[in-house]
Amino acid sequence: MKGKNRVRVEKVRFERRKAEKQRWRDEDRRALESGQKSREQLRQENGLFSGMKVRIELDRAKALS
Repeated sequence: MKGKNRVRVEKVRFERRKAEKQRWRDEDRRALESGQKSREQLRQENGLFSGMKVRIELDRAKALS
């Protein structure tokens, strides 16, 4: 029985996350259509590293080979 419960929980999490992402898309669309935000603003806000301060220290990087 534990296996079925786990699958159900994972599905609920997936569905909840899917709905959350759709709400964000809808909010972004409304902001764009109303002129509240530009495409560039949305691109910056929704980018992979948006909201994070990232610093790459190349002198400390190790070779992959």
